[in-house]
Amino acid sequence: MSRWSSSSTPGSVRPVYGAQYPPLKSLSGSPVKQKDSNLSKSPPNKFADYENSVSDAWDSRVVLDQSAACASAARVLAAHAAAAARDDAIMPPVSTAPTKNSRVQAMQRLAIQKEPLPSASAQSQSPVIAPSPIYPRLPEISTDDKMHPDKGKDKDVARFDRLRKVLGARKNSGGANGRADSPPAEIDMEKLREDCWMGIPHKLRPTAWRLLSGYLPPNVIRREVTLQRKREEYWHYVEQYFHTRFDDHHNDTFRQIHIDIPRMCPLIPLFQQKLVQEMFERILYIWAIRHPASGYVQGINDLVTPFFVVFLSEFIPQHVEVGTFDVSQLPREQIELVEADSFWCVSSLLDSIQDNYTFAQPGIQRKVLQLKHLMSRVDRPLHRHLEGNQVEYLQFAFRWMNNLLMREIPLRATIRLWDTYLAERNGFSQFHSYVCAAFLRAWSKQLQAERDFQGIMILLQNLPTQSWGDREICELTADAYSLQAVFDGAARHLTSGQSSP
Repeated sequence: MSRWSSSSTPGSVRPVYGAQYPPLKSLSGSPVKQKDSNLSKSPPNKFADYENSVSDAWDSRVVLDQSAACASAARVLAAHAAAAARDDAIMPPVSTAPTKNSRVQAMQRLAIQKEPLPSASAQSQSPVIAPSPIYPRLPEISTDDKMHPDKGKDKDVARFDRLRKVLGARKNSGGANGRADSPPAEIDMEKLREDCWMGIPHKLRPTAWRLLSGYLPPNVIRREVTLQRKREEYWHYVEQYFHTRFDDHHNDTFRQIHIDIPRMCPLIPLFQQKLVQEMFERILYIWAIRHPASGYVQGINDLVTPFFVVFLSEFIPQHVEVGTFDVSQLPREQIELVEADSFWCVSSLLDSIQDNYTFAQPGIQRKVLQLKHLMSRVDRPLHRHLEGNQVEYLQFAFRWMNNLLMREIPLRATIRLWDTYLAERNGFSQFHSYVCAAFLRAWSKQLQAERDFQGIMILLQNLPTQSWGDREICELTADAYSLQAVFDGAARHLTSGQSSP
């Protein structure tokens, strides 16, 4: 006698009927005619065979081997411990700040992990490498004798000294009690741009970025008054507009912002803190409300992160890594300053490229087309290889323009690249196109080695830039500068025919 009734079999599946699979019985209970008479007999026979084959699992007379069970359990526990150790090796250090959806955030971080998982043998032979810092400290890079000759080193030292004098920073030799040079009453912005083009020391970067963004006036006397007024103005906007985020005509905008922020830099614990995400929500929502022509567009959230990291570093001890810092440890006044300064500087950036985010994004369309024409002149073999494999520039370069290469290079390299963008006139709106051309040309040999569309696109979406730093950005911007010197202002030269220059 069967232990189970035919109407309540554990694990049984009730059929779901659709147009392709009609019920085996009609509603009246009469069987449906089947072309194959064996079809109606097979399910019960199969189930009876299955029941007989597993009947010993339900027999209480079967004696359990305790030693075999203990050995099996020990193997399971050992495998679980090994898996946990392997997870610790590949996952980044988490922030001490509590997170609400830690499991979801961990899955998001793992989903975009580009590096291959380390094997057990490699893990036992080599120590675990700590994650690279997200904030570039340029003086240590620029004074490295192995990477820079003495002449270049001397130029960097002289350039840093000029920046310290202009920005009124303390000299390194003086330590915490070092003498601070009094800045000039009016900063020469052209000289400042020239000295910042090759990179800014990390201690001077917050002040330099405020000046280069136009947020801080060159006149020293007006600085404190301007900063206080602009910061108060931002918090007035928050008080005036942020409560409208749940209104019917603004709800969609805020919901999209709320969805995008947790996806932002998922491998960096700093941006998974609830306090930081709330700061980004206010920054992005207030900007969207004040710019109805474009509103919020996916990708704008990434553009806030460099400013946020730079201004946050101003209040963090030098030995502490910014990417793992718990922002809640700072006083509320300092947190508000970081948020307000980030808002005004990203607003200045977006004002220069707003046509990237208006309807149909014409700015991006134009820049992608310019990149295509430029590559047809400076790297004809690569251009023909892409076209021969039906690779459209819009398929990979749209993200380069929309996110300013932030998805292609690590954040520390992005911050160093933005030193040059801010120092260059029209850096984000024009010079970036030449940087994209130099960036694409840097991978010309690897791309031409791929023989089909799939291989080319996979490489373009996973370029090996994880270790990029100051040297690679210097080479990239130097190549972009040479391209701009030749082609800038030569629209006819770019679009006329396909003849060699």
